[in-house]
Amino acid sequence: MNMSVIELVTPIVTASVGIVGTLVAIKYRHKLSQKRLKEEHICPISECITEDTLIMSKLKDVLNDISADRICIFSFHNGGHYYSGKSMQKMSMSYEQTDNGISSIQLDKQNIPVSACLTTVKPTIENGAFNFYDTQAYPEGLCKYYLLKDGVKSTFHWPIFDLYDNAIGIVRIDYVKRKTGLSDEDAEKLLTLSKQLPGYLISPQK
Repeated sequence: MNMSVIELVTPIVTASVGIVGTLVAIKYRHKLSQKRLKEEHICPISECITEDTLIMSKLKDVLNDISADRICIFSFHNGGHYYSGKSMQKMSMSYEQTDNGISSIQLDKQNIPVSACLTTVKPTIENGAFNFYDTQAYPEGLCKYYLLKDGVKSTFHWPIFDLYDNAIGIVRIDYVKRKTGLSDEDAEKLLTLSKQLPGYLISPQK
């Protein structure tokens, strides 16, 4: 009689243990799956805010350090395609920090055709810098028009390259209140900044 009970109960106990083990395994796999999904689907807005905060803080530090009126970054981007199929290469002011009393111009400096500013972009990329103590002597073009319109007296530019030496943007310093020259020490700080910026600007997935 006792043997019959044991024989009857044993399969039930074994089945129960198996079910519990399966449920625990399923729950564990679910937790791992949720953790993996969370890691893979980082909120793009939160990530962007974190990165942009670091960039803006970096620009503000440099702005204050060299006593400039404005520091900004122009980023190159694709603006669509012409009917010919050729890509529209454009640039937009993606970041800007200004001194007290200096108006922001960022919203007005979006989707500018690179072809309209060749007199600025070409020498900046080829020479590693493009500096003008007096914007009145600036080469003719859309960029000169913008500078004079915005009241910029002196301006200094450095290209931003990625790890493959592709130009991805330009960092620019403006003096609006008065013409101002840039010391060798300050120029070196801006050159260093231009080399550091790819680490902040380039997406980890690129």
